[in-house]
Amino acid sequence: MRKDSPFAVDVPTPDRDSPAWVKVGVIAAVGFVIGVAWPRVMGVKLGPSAPGEAAAAAASAAASAKAAGRAPEAPPASVNAKSASGAPSGSAVTMGSSAASAVVPSGPPQVSVQRGSVIACKTSDGESKKGKECGALAGLDNVVPPHLRKLATCSAADGQTGKLSFVATAMFPSGGLSWDVGKSSTVGNLEGITNCLKTHFSGVTATGVAHEHNRYTVAYNVTFAPAAVEAVAPTKSDKADKNAKDAPDSPDKNAKEDRSDAPAAAAGGEASVGWEVALVRDVPKTGAVVARLPRGSKVKLGAMKDGWYAIKYGDAFASDGFVYRGAIGR
Repeated sequence: MRKDSPFAVDVPTPDRDSPAWVKVGVIAAVGFVIGVAWPRVMGVKLGPSAPGEAAAAAASAAASAKAAGRAPEAPPASVNAKSASGAPSGSAVTMGSSAASAVVPSGPPQVSVQRGSVIACKTSDGESKKGKECGALAGLDNVVPPHLRKLATCSAADGQTGKLSFVATAMFPSGGLSWDVGKSSTVGNLEGITNCLKTHFSGVTATGVAHEHNRYTVAYNVTFAPAAVEAVAPTKSDKADKNAKDAPDSPDKNAKEDRSDAPAAAAGGEASVGWEVALVRDVPKTGAVVARLPRGSKVKLGAMKDGWYAIKYGDAFASDGFVYRGAIGR
């Protein structure tokens, strides 16, 4: 049987119990060289720059690029992030102005209406037909489109763009006219525009429209587009400037008369719109805007009052209104 050796405990002497300071010093020195001294000597950054340092570096780079005659490089992401989140009020105003300039301004749109397209009809015998089988109902274009164009004066249409599908149903011989809005409409604020349609088509009938069948269903496509630069009647100060230019000794008079783009009034009681957009009002000067006619639109002239002409415009000159004489070169 094996006999175990006696148990013994080794107690270190005081000199052996002290830490190895030489080893600790060597390890600390190596760590300092690797973690601090070497990156500084070699120009290596082991962490992100402070925001202040990054901004200063970006400014320095921009100044160097400007001196060298080239575009500055993009600033570090930290600078961009700071600009986006903590930019001063002046920068915020500049950014807001740029964003606003890219947005289409709100306001009354330009409303254009295509000619109606007959999609269905019903004969006096009760037979239903579709499309070209029904023939045309041209007279309805003198009734419906003028009221659709009045949507330009509807506050609910301000700033809206897109298309409105409008379906009119004419019933003969009574001349009754009903309508509905198609599901393919893309214009915004459809509810508000529909309320405007109820107002504009209240009491409108198809009485007097030449027809062959007893019932017609006609579709109209209405386009809402951003308004062009609006030309309005001159103010009192504008009139004063105009009178000054028209004085005999004015050097600008001949230049004004020689403008190649000045609109010329057509003969025979007709004229063409020369402004980018001419406002048509229901009464001269202070009336509500009932239409906006683009450059080149033909109008028939009536009597003039206070610088405003009574005109007929639109399809077959079926709509009435007043336009400022300057818009038609008068």
